This record gives sequence, C-alpha cells and structure tokens, in this order.
Amino acid sequence: MPEPLPTATAFAEISPGIFRWAAFSPFHRVELSSQAVLTDAGLIIFDPIPLLESGTFPDRKFAGRASLVLTNGNHERAAAEWQRGWGIPPESQTPHLFPPELAVAEWTDRDGWRAVPLPGGAPGETVFLHEGLSLGVFGDAVVNLPDRGLELLPDKYCNDPVALRTSLAGLPTFERAVFAHGQPLLSGASAKIAALL
Repeated sequence: MPEPLPTATAFAEISPGIFRWAAFSPFHRVELSSQAVLTDAGLIIFDPIPLLESGTFPDRKFAGRASLVLTNGNHERAAAEWQRGWGIPPESQTPHLFPPELAVAEWTDRDGWRAVPLPGGAPGETVFLHEGLSLGVFGDAVVNLPDRGLELLPDKYCNDPVALRTSLAGLPTFERAVFAHGQPLLSGASAKIAALL
C-alpha cells in the first residue's frame, strides 16, 4: 500500500518562474515541499506532491513542454499523477534516478540544468543546478524545516555522512536554493549551506 501523501492547497511563485507548494505529512512527520521551475525550454516539476488546483498551475500552455524530475530514489511521491495530469510522456521524466550515472548523463547541460550527484546521502541523491537562475534544487541532502532551520540530512539517514559533506563542499556558488523539505533560501544560499559543513 502506498504511503499517504498530504495535498497542498495552494502554490506560490517565490521568485520569477519558480513555484513552490508544500504540506505537512503526519505519516512522514515532516513538511513535504515541491517545486516547479519555468525556463525557455519548458516547465520542470521536482518531487511533486498532490496540489489542489484552485487556478491554473502555473499555466497549462506549458503542458506539452513539462517534465518530471526526482531528486532521489525516495521521492516518487505523486509523480505518476502529475505525469498523467500534464500528459508528460514517460521518456521525459527521470523516475528514480537509478542508476544515478544514467540520470546525470541525461541531465548534463540540459537546457541550462546540470545534475550533480551527492554520494553519501539518500539513494540516488542529486542536486539540480541552473547557472542562469543561480539556483540549486535539493532533495534530502539539505533541508530547511520551519521548526529546525537549515541543516544537513541527519547522519542516521545518510549512506555515508562524510561523503555527503565532501560532495556538498564541491558545489559551485549559487544564490538561491529550494528543498524537498522546507522553506526556500532566496539569497546567499551556497554560503549558508557551506557554513554547515
């Protein structure tokens, strides 16, 4: 039986072309956050949870140019629903980032995006960077929960905490970051993450 997922009741455009929706999951005991990023190449939907649409999200004219991306192997969430709802062909999504090498190869320099594996985190953990937007999209490696603030994935959930820290230390500079769990950082993101290492 699939794990129950909360439904977000609204989305917000947190920065031009960057959309976020979130809801607290009693089952997971944490906030689940999802993002969508609109670029000239189309709409990329990351780690989606259900969203109760009260309007157009963000604009159905992008339905033919949307794709799904999961930041690690644990974040399938409601990807199948979003795929059906937006008419996204299966080949345009990365279902589990397994094997990670294949997913990274597919996403290297794709429409301004670069996939960077983060060994040591959750299975298949990958951060997606967009240099033009100065944006990092994180899964579980870094979270920014309302009640705890910015922190690295706790060691007990890591495959190798030292390897994860080393992976994060090698990331380039970016101004903004969004997370699969918690609030976005809209300025100085990479410096704030580096301070945790």
